Amino acid sequence: MFDDKPETVKIINNLKSRLRTKSHKQAEILPKHYQDEKTYPKSLLPISLSHFTTHLFFLVIVYVLLVFEERRLPTPLLVKDEPIYEDRFIAERAKEYLMNLTRLGPRPVGSFENEVLAVNFFSKEINNIIIKANKIHKISFDLQKVSGAFSLPFLDGMTNVYKDVQNVIAKIGPNEESEHSLLVNCHFDTVIDSPGGSDDGASCAIMLEILRIISKRKESLKHNVIFLFNGAEENFMQASHGFITQHKWAKSVRAFVNLEACGAGGREILFQAGPEHPWLVQTYSDVAPYPLASSLAQEVFQSGLVPGDTDYRIFRDFGKISGLDFAWSSNGYVYHTRLDDVHQIPLGSLQRTGDNILPLILRLVNSDYISNVQAYSKGNLVFFDFLGTFIIYGREIVAMFINVAIILLSTYSIWYDVRHSIGISRKTYLWSVKWGVGYILFSWLLTLIAIMTLAFLITILNRPLSWYARPVWIFFLYIIPTFLIPIFVAQMFRRKLQIFMSSPLMIFQAYNNSNLCIFITVSTFLTLFHIRSNFIVSIWLAFSFLYWILKTKFGTFNKDHKRLWLYSVCLLIPFTLSGYMINGVSLFIVPIMGRSGSGNYAELVLSFIMSIMLMLMFSFYIPMTLLVQHLNTLIKTLFGLFMAAFLVLLFTPLGFPYSGDLSSPAPQRYIISHVDRTFYDLQGNIRANNSGLWVVNMDVNSPRMVTSLIPEMSRAKLIEKDCEKELYCGLPYIVPVMTIMWETHWITASRPMLPSETYLNLTYRDHRINNIQRLSFTAMGPDHMTLFISPCAGVKLKNWSFLSGDPLEGPSWKDRSTYYVYYSYGSDPQLWNFWLDLQIPNNQDKKPVVDIGFSGYFVHGAYQTTPQLKKLFSQFPPWTVTSGWTASYKSYTF
Repeated sequence: MFDDKPETVKIINNLKSRLRTKSHKQAEILPKHYQDEKTYPKSLLPISLSHFTTHLFFLVIVYVLLVFEERRLPTPLLVKDEPIYEDRFIAERAKEYLMNLTRLGPRPVGSFENEVLAVNFFSKEINNIIIKANKIHKISFDLQKVSGAFSLPFLDGMTNVYKDVQNVIAKIGPNEESEHSLLVNCHFDTVIDSPGGSDDGASCAIMLEILRIISKRKESLKHNVIFLFNGAEENFMQASHGFITQHKWAKSVRAFVNLEACGAGGREILFQAGPEHPWLVQTYSDVAPYPLASSLAQEVFQSGLVPGDTDYRIFRDFGKISGLDFAWSSNGYVYHTRLDDVHQIPLGSLQRTGDNILPLILRLVNSDYISNVQAYSKGNLVFFDFLGTFIIYGREIVAMFINVAIILLSTYSIWYDVRHSIGISRKTYLWSVKWGVGYILFSWLLTLIAIMTLAFLITILNRPLSWYARPVWIFFLYIIPTFLIPIFVAQMFRRKLQIFMSSPLMIFQAYNNSNLCIFITVSTFLTLFHIRSNFIVSIWLAFSFLYWILKTKFGTFNKDHKRLWLYSVCLLIPFTLSGYMINGVSLFIVPIMGRSGSGNYAELVLSFIMSIMLMLMFSFYIPMTLLVQHLNTLIKTLFGLFMAAFLVLLFTPLGFPYSGDLSSPAPQRYIISHVDRTFYDLQGNIRANNSGLWVVNMDVNSPRMVTSLIPEMSRAKLIEKDCEKELYCGLPYIVPVMTIMWETHWITASRPMLPSETYLNLTYRDHRINNIQRLSFTAMGPDHMTLFISPCAGVKLKNWSFLSGDPLEGPSWKDRSTYYVYYSYGSDPQLWNFWLDLQIPNNQDKKPVVDIGFSGYFVHGAYQTTPQLKKLFSQFPPWTVTSGWTASYKSYTF
């Protein structure tokens, strides 16, 4: 019943009279009956709750279909199929190559498995291919052993020095020598303890099969294809640097295709292309039967948010050539672990990659582009695939014009709605849109605060990473709140406007226009700064404009549930594309959170990333909730579901983060080194010496999850004071990641038995002009060593023997500069001689001038682990994966 009391009618009439005086064009603005937030007539809301929930269920079904589409792989070809498909990629043969390679075991640089067995394997297989090749092809084979150095602004920054690392190289081309070549690259070395099935053995196996197929073709190639099997990528891209800067064939390279992996199996994605040279992506789009590519992935990867890198950087920065970078990204749980074996890689994944890369290589090497790359070099592309069926691409300048056109059309739609607002003045309508912008921005801020608070609460309650093994937890913990909070704020907006705006459709329209204003602003900003990922925002705006055209032209869609389904159909393509990308990002980012370090609070990072992505997708659907009847029922249901899930997470084991199921592993990682540390003072006397097990915490649950199962781990102490007193915490970081993995633990242990002494000697100190002191050193150690250098206060490192130019700095320590130098050799250990030029203040001749930390790592062979380390590893539960080595750390002051 509605309130018809005389005093109420008088208030309403007075309000009507005041509002009418604002504009002679204004029509009656209130419904005939009094209404407030409690008695607003639900019959005025045109969409029933059943229709809306059906709509939500439809969207969920679409997303589920996208998840299944992600897993779909082509039928693999077997060796027995070869007579029928002579020119096709045979997945089974590639897998045989991979099985033979991974049987060699882990292959870190310097190991017998990498420097001898793997090189022999590739040499034998390539020579077998040469023997059976069609004579119209000229195939050359070469082994390269190379030394060099380069700076790498990666992670904390480093200078990379290498000696005698190896490359196995095959070149196939026409009998009449061509001056132009396409480079195809993989790496056969691995990280410590990993057989490297996907990273990157599978890529090398695919390349061998592609080389075999090309060698048997009856048509001669127009130009050359160089197959580079490089033997030192895991040492921060050393071998690719040696090839592109020093090999005799490098000068002929005009473009490259790099094959990598940060997961096992699944679908390979083109995630880096260029720089410029748009013909590369165009060619891939033309020939790949299963394309998967995104300039969004390129911008995210190159932003530094992902702690990884590939040989693409080396070819681009040091070879000054453009190319395509492909990688598998699914099942990142086994990446860089002993679980990365051939059994994790489906035949369908090998077939898919082979079917895409083989025609790509053939089209590129036989094109006119290769012989005249500079003529086609200008222009970056915006590109993305549509559900893995085809590539949509365009030059950046064209994309910019499209973005501007969409911005202008969207702005026009808002202007039109303002001019044709019903029952309300233009000024009041604009006021409503302005308030709507504020409410939407407030809803985003409130959502992020709530999500981050929830993630922080889950972390301090020791329940983080529940979604690591079971991603469905993301839905209950973060997707539901990200959907509910903006709905709640939108209802606040409705209650504010319904006092003076009679039509729910007008309230919806105003809030929708507010949302468009925000996205128009975002798109304008992204366009001005040439952010190619703007295509996502533009797609939403474009199809929202399509809805506006249809609803404006056909007024019948403004009634009942027809508007909802028109809206849903118009936004289906942007929803599908966004869901497709979000699913891909989730498959990639969730496993990374298990190796991002305990100091980075993965729960907060993951929740933030997911909330940002989902708010974009939900923003265009939230206004529609203003038209739904009995919405509180849905809100209460979803909130109850969220609370039930939260309580289940707290009080049951269903939120256990890890899985030891070998068919679908999600292990917790542990890297533990048995370390001997010695600290020397200025006079060369030992000021401290200790040994222990250094536990690098790979996620926020380390080492807490195993302390009740493993007695030694319960004795682990957090390392804090050493980081204040000692350079690089006085710890042998084999990778410059102290700013990422700064939270580590120490277990006191006996001194490890090392096969040889690791030492650093100052051979002479030379005083030069301009207060320069040259300190010359001799170092000796295993095939992996690092230097941590920090000049004392007032002292500057002006030059060194590793490279010309200014040394690359790392993170500061005690307000002093630091420098990280990584050194490795593939064979033939020799004394490592180098010098530093330090500029000394006038009054510091007799004071210390530099602190140096020096580490050696025994990462393969009989002395990689100690009996104590082996015993510790044997106690870890099956849902963990371990890796370790022995190391020494020595600290000097000179």
